[in-house]
Amino acid sequence: MAKGKYEYWLSPEGLLKLEGWARDGLIDEQIAKNIGINPATLYEWKKKYSKISESLKKGKEIVDIQVENALLKRALGYSYKEVTKERLIDTGQKKRHGGESKLTEREWEFAVAYFNHCCCYCGKVMKIPTKDHIKPLCKGGKLTKQNVVPCCKNCNSSKKDKELLSWYQSQKFFDKIKLDKIYDYIRFITAIEDSLSEGMGDLVITKEVEKEVIPDTTAQIFWLKNRRPDRWRDKQDIDLDKEVPIQITFKKASEKKEGELDGS
Repeated sequence: MAKGKYEYWLSPEGLLKLEGWARDGLIDEQIAKNIGINPATLYEWKKKYSKISESLKKGKEIVDIQVENALLKRALGYSYKEVTKERLIDTGQKKRHGGESKLTEREWEFAVAYFNHCCCYCGKVMKIPTKDHIKPLCKGGKLTKQNVVPCCKNCNSSKKDKELLSWYQSQKFFDKIKLDKIYDYIRFITAIEDSLSEGMGDLVITKEVEKEVIPDTTAQIFWLKNRRPDRWRDKQDIDLDKEVPIQITFKKASEKKEGELDGS
């Protein structure tokens, strides 16, 4: 079958293609180009072959209905659910140590807030907290919320791959209360059932919010001007053949304004 021959475009396959192009929003000139003919030839086909005309019309009607529905929806307002997803944090340890990161941004923010934005070891206030693995990755530790705590850069560099207790007790700033808080945090975070990150891959849903979109007055005006032009369009038709009553009031010459002098 040579491209552009009308016989093919009268077949079920050809008519389905035409309908699909029209449904995708293509205009006649674009459809004619896809067929391989001039727009004038397509115009003649539409006049001569009703099946071609009906297929194009059917496809365009679907698009028109979709646009109308979208415009109506915008005019009336609508609600939708906003889903927030957070990506699992990977600070490079996953690549370096072959580990599997299961720490989300939300979990990390919670850890920092739990220790009041201070280093969990020395208590220094941190502008940019670093992640320390309680059990070093090289010794079997995992990239999970139960094994990550916020600490300052100096403590992180000092601890490196050392075990928590032996390293911490050797520091001048060792604090039994801070150590207990670290253990309390591990117990607390372990007890929390976290269904958000379980089996969700690299992205987890952390929040769903129902939001309302208020009606759009521009869409309302556009809709009404087209659907009810007799009442809403800017320019109204006036029947010039119809008599319009006009009332004219003449003022008597003898009437003068108050305080007006004769001959003035």
